[in-house]
Amino acid sequence: MSPKLRKIFVKILGKNVKINSRSDINNTLGWDSLNHIKIVNEIEKIRKKKFNIKQILEMTSIKSIEKFLKK
Repeated sequence: MSPKLRKIFVKILGKNVKINSRSDINNTLGWDSLNHIKIVNEIEKIRKKKFNIKQILEMTSIKSIEKFLKK
């Protein structure tokens, strides 16, 4: 996981969150629908690019987020 992405998750979910490359919305404490929108918003600020609804709904794991960041 990139340092920038980890920083976003720590900012939104807190310092004590256990996050790794296998983390997703179903197995990460605090990663709920509201925080998901906050995470996506922070990514959009860094990328200076808006995601569409389909992309946002697909970005439910670290792996899928990293895939979108590589585009």
